Amino acid sequence: MVRDISLGDIIAFVSIARLGSFALAAEELHVTQSALSRRIKKLENSLGASVLDRTTRSISVSTLGLEFLPKANRIVEDFNRSLDDINEIVKVRKGIVSFSCNMTISDTLLPEIITSFRDAHPDIRVRVHEDSSPQALEKVLNGQSEFALAQFGEGHPDLEFEPLINDRFVITCHKKHRLAKLRSTTWEEIIDEDFILLRTGSGTSKLLRRTLGPLYDLISKDMETGHFHSQLGMVGRGIGIAAIPTLIQLSRKDLDLATIQISKPTVSRQLGIVTYRGRSLSPAAKKLREIAVSIMSGFDN
Repeated sequence: MVRDISLGDIIAFVSIARLGSFALAAEELHVTQSALSRRIKKLENSLGASVLDRTTRSISVSTLGLEFLPKANRIVEDFNRSLDDINEIVKVRKGIVSFSCNMTISDTLLPEIITSFRDAHPDIRVRVHEDSSPQALEKVLNGQSEFALAQFGEGHPDLEFEPLINDRFVITCHKKHRLAKLRSTTWEEIIDEDFILLRTGSGTSKLLRRTLGPLYDLISKDMETGHFHSQLGMVGRGIGIAAIPTLIQLSRKDLDLATIQISKPTVSRQLGIVTYRGRSLSPAAKKLREIAVSIMSGFDN
């Protein structure tokens, strides 16, 4: 049956046809002549006809063999090309890497991560999914992303998390605000201030409620917004103050903001790399992950 033909059988035929000799082909393929003869016999049995005409003095390609040879050459060339492509991918010289990134990291550390990776591997295509942390984790679960740079939150049993940044919450206000002169404060001391909060139900509001307990209900909730950017924009206009992760400040250096450390209690979130448990990363993703670890671990909070 034709389906019994192996790639080794076709390579044997192509080599013999090109070299005109069993001995030379066997030497090139690093097999014995008897092994090579068995491959040709198997090929011919599967095709139901001879591909080589043999005499005691010479070997030539048969009529059927001449018709089959161009197709056999293409099969071998395609195989070798595929091996070359895989080799390039393994050596991280070509390919695609797809990963997810939450908006905080996207707005702050991502450009440095991508620049460092592209400098080292200019021919690797990078596909970034910018999402909320829960959406970033979901893309890892469904295979759209090889890994995520995000907050783990409540996590998932099929995911593994490597924490890299302990992103502590601070109070931010306009530099002309009366709190701006303070170096530190406590939650009880500022519960009467005009807070600009992220919307109820967001990961940040859930974290603050979980950590602050009854204190959270004492904070003014007259102003809510959906994103850190709009929150900081409002703070920059002097509308109120906000509790934000330290890292997010890097995204709005254009604003005249002051930062005050806050405690009792200290609130922080863990940011890091999320991968699917037991699933290997591609060579390109491994290199990108190494760069992300180096840059994120160097963030001084």
